[in-house]
Amino acid sequence: MNELRQEMMQLLSGTESSRPVPLRRSLREDFLYATDLPQATGDSDVAAFRRKAEECGWRTAEEDGWILLDRIPDNIPAGSFQGKAGTEARCCAGILRRHPENRKDGTREKRILIKADEEGREVFEKACRVLHREMAEALRKGEPLPYLPAEYFKEGKRT
Repeated sequence: MNELRQEMMQLLSGTESSRPVPLRRSLREDFLYATDLPQATGDSDVAAFRRKAEECGWRTAEEDGWILLDRIPDNIPAGSFQGKAGTEARCCAGILRRHPENRKDGTREKRILIKADEEGREVFEKACRVLHREMAEALRKGEPLPYLPAEYFKEGKRT
């Protein structure tokens, strides 16, 4: 379990609720996690939770009975997948290493990789395959590549 999930689960566990509250990967591309806390507790507890999360650096939003949560670190969160990087991850790292100039914000891509990493190596490699295609297309069009530290793709252990 990565440090972001651990931190958010700890924040959730400190909130009074009528049942255990799950923390899920958000289906939205612009948020990392989602929780249905508003369905399990009162408005004042929801407001207190959001305040506390925001004090810890999380961006929050409430939508349709869910709290959406986001915080993307510069480096891959501690506790992420440990093991050898696959072919697609190495290809992504190679592209970024060979083209260090002309970068754009990589927040979307970091979020994709953090979510995929939580699901295991196969899903992570699949996400890298998509990013590899996107980066190759950006290079062909002369568009900027996302800023992603090599740590997100490096071989060996990622912690």
